Amino acid sequence: MPKITVLCADAFVYTALRCDLAPCKEIELIDVALQPEQQLLELARTLQPDLLLLNGDSDYIALLTAMRFACPAVRTIVFYDFFGHREVIEAIAYGAKGCLQKTSDPAGWEKAIRLVHQGHIWLNRQLLVESLDWLLRNNHDQPPLFESKPKRLTPREWEVLHWVGQGMTNKEIARQLAISDTTVKTHLQHVFSKLAVRRRLQLPLA
Repeated sequence: MPKITVLCADAFVYTALRCDLAPCKEIELIDVALQPEQQLLELARTLQPDLLLLNGDSDYIALLTAMRFACPAVRTIVFYDFFGHREVIEAIAYGAKGCLQKTSDPAGWEKAIRLVHQGHIWLNRQLLVESLDWLLRNNHDQPPLFESKPKRLTPREWEVLHWVGQGMTNKEIARQLAISDTTVKTHLQHVFSKLAVRRRLQLPLA
């Protein structure tokens, strides 16, 4: 089985996972905890890892945006001490492939790493439903988080959003709409991207 190379940008998470994931010979964990954002970007360019574990307390949105241009093949999981709807929406909108609580158990971390590496999105289902509901309710009031003229959702994106709100899983939605699981996930990412904030960022690109 090919190795999954993972850069970990947090000392606490690296220390916790180093021993717990040791039996998983195919997961190679690399400590980059003390590197500033610019150096993280350069390391990702040089090492071309499969995944980056990124602390949500850092300036992660600027780094996520830069990664999409500089290292589009690297998938990112953002982790937090505590996170809610706003953090989830921002992370997914800017390209993260997963959101995880920092203190998640080793089995949760391993599963998240494997599934994100396979191309899936790792996100607690209930939190996803609540985040989409919060997003749609708040978007009508247009608080500072959102653009004054959000992009219009396509009919298919509204369909997917409807079935998510009914509590259906991605597989169930795929069967309902006669599309693939991957297409469902793509539609959900588009929903977040179209409705969520578009900040003007000074990208840390060399």
